[in-house]
Amino acid sequence: MGDALLERLYRWLESLVDWLLASSRMEWWAGVLERFHMTDAIMLAAILALGLGLGAALAAGCYATELGRQARFLADRDRASNARLTCGSRLPGMVGLVDAANAELDAADAERVEALRDADEFSRGLSALSHDVRTPLTGARGYLQLAREEADPARKDAQLAAADARLAAMSGLLDELFSYARAADPDTPLELAPVALRPLLEQVLLGHYPEFEGRGWEPALACEDVTVTADAEALARIAENLVVNALRHGSGPLTVTVRPAERDRVAVDFANPVADPAAIDADRLFERFYQGDASRATAGSGLGLAVAAELAAAQGMDLSARVEGGTLTITLVAWCVQK
Repeated sequence: MGDALLERLYRWLESLVDWLLASSRMEWWAGVLERFHMTDAIMLAAILALGLGLGAALAAGCYATELGRQARFLADRDRASNARLTCGSRLPGMVGLVDAANAELDAADAERVEALRDADEFSRGLSALSHDVRTPLTGARGYLQLAREEADPARKDAQLAAADARLAAMSGLLDELFSYARAADPDTPLELAPVALRPLLEQVLLGHYPEFEGRGWEPALACEDVTVTADAEALARIAENLVVNALRHGSGPLTVTVRPAERDRVAVDFANPVADPAAIDADRLFERFYQGDASRATAGSGLGLAVAAELAAAQGMDLSARVEGGTLTITLVAWCVQK
C-alpha cells in the first residue's frame, strides 16, 4: 500500500516538473536570469576595462614625469660635470634605463679625460721634438756661417760636412714624424699577403751591417723558413725600426730569434743588451715621443717604436717589450701561413 502511494506521488511530481519546464512562465524566468547574468558580465567587463585604462593612464603619467625629469637633467647638465642621473621611482625598466644612461656618461667622461691626456702628451712630445729639430738646425747654421768665413779649404770642407750631417739628422727626425702620421692613419692601405720572413730579416740586417761593424758588433739571426701573412713594406719597416732602436740605444750585439708561438703564430724576438735597464719602462716603449733616456742625449725622436706598434696593429700583429736582467727584448708576433 505504501509503495503504491509513493509511486503515485513520484509520478505526480514528475508530471509537475515536466509541466513547469514546458510552461512559458519558466521560459520567461530563465530569460530573466540569463539577461541578468549577461548584464552582470557586461558591467564587470566595463569596470575591468575602466580600471585598466586608469592604471595605464597613471603609469603613462608616471613614466612621462620621470622621463621629463631625466631629459631636463641631461639638457641642463654641464658636460664637464660628474653629476649622474638618479631614479625617482621604481617603475619597471626605469632603473635599468638610468643605469645605462649613467654608464654612457661614465664612458664619455673617460674618453674625454683620455683625449685630454693624449693631447697634453702630444703637446709635450711636439715640444721635445721641436727642440730636437732646432738643435741640428742651429748647428747646421753655425757650421755654414763658419764655412763662409773659412779660408782654409780643408777646414771649410769639414765644416760643410758637419752642417750636412746636422741637416741629415733633422731630415731623419721629420721623416720619422711623417712615418708615424702615415702609420697612425686608418686609411693607409695595407695589402696582406704571404711574406717569407727570413729573407726580409736578412735584408734589413745587411742594410745596417756597416753600423754594426763600426760598433764591433756581429748581429745574429736564428730563423727557419717561415712564411707570415703581412704587408711586405710595412713588415720591413717594423724590422727596420726595431734594428735602428737596437743600434741607437743598445750596448751590445743584436740577436734576432724566430720561434713558434701559440695558435699558428710565430714570434720574432729582437734582443740586445742595454747600458741602463732601470731607465727603461717597457710598458711605455711604444708611446709616441717616449725615450728611455730622460736627457734625450741619444739620436731619434721617440717615434720609431710607436710607428712599429701602429703598423703591427694594422696587420693584426702583437708587439711587446720586456727587460730581463740587462737585456731588452722586443717581440713581434705574426700569423703564419699554413702550408
